[in-house]
Amino acid sequence: MKKWILSAVIYLLVVIGGYTAYSFYAEDEGATNNHDEHETETEEHAHGEDDEKATGEDGEHGGHGEHDDSESASEVKTELVTENGAITVSLEDQDGTPMDELDVNHEKLMHLIVISENLESFHHLHPEKKNPGVFEVQADLEEGMYQAFVDIKPTNLEYMVEPKSLMIGEHEGHEDEGEHKDDHAHLEAETNWTKEQNGYQATLNVESFSMKENVVLSFDLNGAKPENYLGALGHVVVVDEALEQFIHVHPASETEPVFEAHFTKPGMYKLWGEFKLDGKVYAFPYVIEITE
Repeated sequence: MKKWILSAVIYLLVVIGGYTAYSFYAEDEGATNNHDEHETETEEHAHGEDDEKATGEDGEHGGHGEHDDSESASEVKTELVTENGAITVSLEDQDGTPMDELDVNHEKLMHLIVISENLESFHHLHPEKKNPGVFEVQADLEEGMYQAFVDIKPTNLEYMVEPKSLMIGEHEGHEDEGEHKDDHAHLEAETNWTKEQNGYQATLNVESFSMKENVVLSFDLNGAKPENYLGALGHVVVVDEALEQFIHVHPASETEPVFEAHFTKPGMYKLWGEFKLDGKVYAFPYVIEITE
């Protein structure tokens, strides 16, 4: 009898011990699997976020990147030389082959904006094709340092406008005993929004100077009616005071001299509103300060 009871107790202990060990092992394996599944879900979520961010960045830079690596991705190289009052612009592709497959942009193949380093002299020129990839225009600029902006629309290549330095004559600011003098303008915000040239007045109206949204530039020409100029009621050219950033804006309306400009950096800018009045083109200058 005692032997039977002892055998039953031993059997019961073996069964309980085996069940306990099995439960502990199953629980541990389940926890491990849950942990692995959680890590897998977290990793997939992280990749999803990265993919979404990458798409967003591509979408954001898909337009005109002003100002990152996309700025240097131009597939057209420009070179400017001056001689006897003429400016010659040469265009080449990345292989060094002359390139002149350009789309007409506001009635011209090329717009050449030339601005003096002190931001006082402004010239909107239109070089004509002389040879494959070579354009020329007579400028007759006064002696001094200038920055030039070649504004073109290549047919099949990417292009970003970059400033090109032009020295006309012997410029003392850069030849004085080998020392470089800072001749760049340092602009100050102005409050006079009405400019006058040859009896014509142009008043600039701006509601907001914040870079968070497009800046609307509305001009009141005091009753004067702008004539068609290069396929539009007018043009606005904007540069920063360092002459590094360039914006060329066309009217947002076909009936009113209203423009919208997008700025990517705060700071001081100078703009010229160009209008053709009674057969002559006038460029009205303004200084604006763009805020964040």
